[in-house]
Amino acid sequence: MNAAARLLNQGVLPRSWVISTFFDKTQVPLVMMVFAVVVSALGVIYVANTARSLNANIQQAMTERQQLHVQWGQLLLEKSTWTMQARIQNTAEGKFNMIVPSSKSVVVITSER
Repeated sequence: MNAAARLLNQGVLPRSWVISTFFDKTQVPLVMMVFAVVVSALGVIYVANTARSLNANIQQAMTERQQLHVQWGQLLLEKSTWTMQARIQNTAEGKFNMIVPSSKSVVVITSER
């Protein structure tokens, strides 16, 4: 502990004398300005950190969006593969023993109005 702090703790120097010695009326505006600068600097640091965090979140969301877009395209391709006429016909013939009817057994009904 330094000498001034020891004197303050022992009560030899009154606190008002220390305050009036180090902070007279001409230094009050300077102390207020230093305080304002420190608060402003802390505000800038906070805003910069928040902006970086939000930017990282946006980048992550955009990456996820791109991956979902690619997956959507793959699912559309898979859907078109599963619904191809030839595949449906092969499945019907193989699994369910269905056959394509001959042209003689097909009856076309038309409505006349």
